[in-house]
Formats: sequence, structure tokens, C-alpha cells
Amino acid sequence: MKFHFFAVALLASFASSCTKPNAETKEQRKLVPSAPSATKAAPTATSSTAKADSTDSKVVNAIALPTASVAAWVNPDNLPAYNGPTGAIEGTIWVTGDPAQGTPADFTKCPEASSTWGHAFREGMSPAVGAPKPEARPLEDAVVVVTGYKGFFVPEKKESKDIVIDGCAYKERTVTLTFGQRLDVRNLSKDFWAPILQPRTRQVTMMAAPKADPVRLYPQKPGHWLLVDADRKYAVVDVYAFLHPLHASTDARGHYRIDGVPVGPLRVSTMHPHVTGNAEADIDVQANVVHNVDLVLKNEAAATAR
Repeated sequence: MKFHFFAVALLASFASSCTKPNAETKEQRKLVPSAPSATKAAPTATSSTAKADSTDSKVVNAIALPTASVAAWVNPDNLPAYNGPTGAIEGTIWVTGDPAQGTPADFTKCPEASSTWGHAFREGMSPAVGAPKPEARPLEDAVVVVTGYKGFFVPEKKESKDIVIDGCAYKERTVTLTFGQRLDVRNLSKDFWAPILQPRTRQVTMMAAPKADPVRLYPQKPGHWLLVDADRKYAVVDVYAFLHPLHASTDARGHYRIDGVPVGPLRVSTMHPHVTGNAEADIDVQANVVHNVDLVLKNEAAATAR
């Protein structure tokens, strides 16, 4: 339930004047903000979505989202796009408290996959260089978002976000993207994969052939999705579709960086889908400055198991 609160707070801040959509599941209803009134003028679309409409129209395994539908979510009040000075935010997400517990997944067909999914979450070793506390470990796959701006919207500039299959695992366990972006599943392994977004949408199951063109997937609503594989039950990736592009997930060093951040007082927040608690910090972003923001999550195994 932890992410439900986190997502509702973040998504609702960008869709405050909406009516409730007809969500597919109970969890989706908690995560997804409401849709704007049908009587409003068509909002401004993002540049990436406008390109996707034409780019994907001839691609069999892509169901592109209409530009107007995306804009209705990401810019319901038809606000102007931000074109002022920007800064950047980077840092490290750390975890303290209980270590990651082992998972009951079966890795007999691919033992090396246990290095990715063998524990509830991926963390570095302690002590680590630069750790705020001796027991702190760098946390991989954490979600970081920047919120708090008003009076404009920040458009997404990239059409897609890649996720790569290598060996018998996805390289990432958490993917953040902007609603309207395409998720390209690229298979560098020697085996066939069948990536599926859950909850299921109109998307039919497509095979990701080795070294072939990527399978293209579109989350049909903002919120929390799961990227799974039909044959590998352990391979579950948390996919978060936000209403703005100021987000990132951490790498193996717990590091993240978010560029193109509007100047002014903003808030940096972080969470992990399998670690308890959230953390946040307020910051005054300056033009052409890279601000360092490190945050610490404390894991409590007993709370995670509930």
C-alpha cells in the first residue's frame, strides 16, 4: 500500500480538477488521477506523443496512444510548456535497516537470474564510500521524482524508454517513464521472450525475438504497471508511468540524475517498490547548477511482509 499513497500524492498534484475515470482494477483506481472534463479545449500534446502517433501507426506490435488522450492527462488545464532556465538534480539513494530477504522464485532453468531476482531488492555492500551512515548501502531500482512546480507543464522530449533483456533477466527491475512514452523491450539474449504489461490492455502478446526489433508497449493509463514474461514467472519489473518527465530510477551504485528541472523551490521524493518508507527533501533549484540530493530509506522486513 506504500506506493499507493506515494503515487496518489504525485499524480494528483498534476490532475487536481478532474472527474474519476473508469479504471480497470481496484489498484488502478487508487493510482490513477481523474480525467479532465470533456468540455475543455484540447490540451497541448507532448512532442514525443505527436511523433509516436505517426511513427507507430504502421507498427504491428504497438498500440500508440492518441495525442489528445495523453495531453488530457499530462496537461489537463492546457498550461504553457516551460521554456525557462533549468538545473539538474543528482545524488544517491541509500538504504538502512533490514537487509533484503530472499525470494522463493525457482531459478533452476537459469541460475544466473538469481543475481537479479534472488532477493526482494538489490542493494550494495556496507560500508560504502560516501555513505551517510556506516550501515547505509546504495539502493538500486529506487524511484526518484521532482514535484512542486505550478503554472506550466514540462513536456516529455523522448519518444520511448528502453528496457533490455540480457541473458535470462531484464537489466532493470524498475522503469520510470512519462505517460505517453513507449516502452521498447529489446532482447539481446538467445531465447524468445513474451513481455506483457499487467493489468492487461488491448495489447496482444508479442514475442521478443533474439536480436530483433523491440516489442513496443504503451501503458494505457498513468500509474503502476508490471512488466512480466509469460514463461519466466520470476521476471517482474515495476513500471511507473508519471504525468511529467522529472523522474529517474537508481543504478547499481544507487545513483540517479534528473536534468531539465525548472528553477525555483521544488521537492525531491524517493521510494522503492520493495522497501518500506519514503524520503523527501526540499530544494531551491538554480539555473545551470547540478544540485546534489542524497536520500535514505529505512527498510523494515516485518512491515514489507505485511
